[in-house]
Amino acid sequence: MKLRAEILDVVESPLVKIATAAESMPGSIKLCYGESDMPTPEFICRAGYEASLAGHTFYTHTAGSPELRAAIAAKIYELQGVSYSPAEVMSTVGATMAIHVAIRALVGREDNAVIVAPAYALYHNSVIMSGGEPRPVPLAHDGSRFSLDLDRLERAIDRHTRLVVVNSPSNPTGWMMTESEQRAIADIAARHGVVILSDEVYERLTFDAPIAPSLARVIDDKDRLIVVNSFSKTYNMTGWRLGWAQGSEGVIRQLYKAAEFITSNPTALVQQAGIVALRDGDTYVRDLRSHYAARRAQVSTALRMLPGLTLPDPQGAFYAFPRIDGLSDSTAFTADVLRESGVALAPGVAFGASGEGYLRLCFAASEATVTEALERLKQFWTRRRN
Repeated sequence: MKLRAEILDVVESPLVKIATAAESMPGSIKLCYGESDMPTPEFICRAGYEASLAGHTFYTHTAGSPELRAAIAAKIYELQGVSYSPAEVMSTVGATMAIHVAIRALVGREDNAVIVAPAYALYHNSVIMSGGEPRPVPLAHDGSRFSLDLDRLERAIDRHTRLVVVNSPSNPTGWMMTESEQRAIADIAARHGVVILSDEVYERLTFDAPIAPSLARVIDDKDRLIVVNSFSKTYNMTGWRLGWAQGSEGVIRQLYKAAEFITSNPTALVQQAGIVALRDGDTYVRDLRSHYAARRAQVSTALRMLPGLTLPDPQGAFYAFPRIDGLSDSTAFTADVLRESGVALAPGVAFGASGEGYLRLCFAASEATVTEALERLKQFWTRRRN
């Protein structure tokens, strides 16, 4: 059997390998995954159960039920102050599906997409599967924070560039765009006539601001911007697989036409649970942010006591992304950490070449779990230094 090059060029992530190894190790602490160890709150689970009993077990429109699309549009306006009609929103099977369909719609053979990196491997691999060339542009790192390298980003764009992909707040770095960076990247994209795909799934998980401002606040032309978001991180609904994309009505129509032949609609009862999450979840989200802020402080304090490690401030999301002096093989290093301490961390190279030399630690866990993991890491570090 001869598989297409676009599929053969997709390699298994080092993140998957470390997670698989951790699953087979009794007593391991898995801080390699990009999700919380807390279950979906009861009020959302109850809504899903009641929706199933009420008959929400059939197909909906590919873009989601009218009620959900209206609820998402209303929430966008409430949080970001920008207006989208329900026709400018489509619900998807997780943000992953929204990102993949958007990239497939815009990138093809001989095209390229510029990706702000380090970044979740989905962007890179979706471009490859579309037949295009991913062009990662690393963030600048000055020790205390990451920042957008605007000159390097603009130099990466040429006449074959169709898309600029940016994720803020960022997985894995915790970087969050400033307003000046937003306006600069918007100006660059406009000058070159390229679309921006903005992954904003961590918009409400921030620490120094109540919310991460959306790029939709600075880009008025909805044909030039696709924003992707999700219920997964905000409401601890990772396994429910519900997200959305927002853009111009014409763009959204084309995206859901394509999605019909890939996944069809998100599960009907999950859509109903999503409506309840949007309507009743603000108190839960506020408490969740407080919990993550405490874990961020706990992790930051502990990691900065380890010699040879530099940790930029995570401004959003729920990851610490420390750089290790002299580290050139983060995959081997995280394998050693797991074998010797039982703590699973994600190797930085899983997020692209610019992530090499870093590790990602997900602190979306209970205080007890994080405390135990940090103690094990401290002991591992002491043994290594000695």
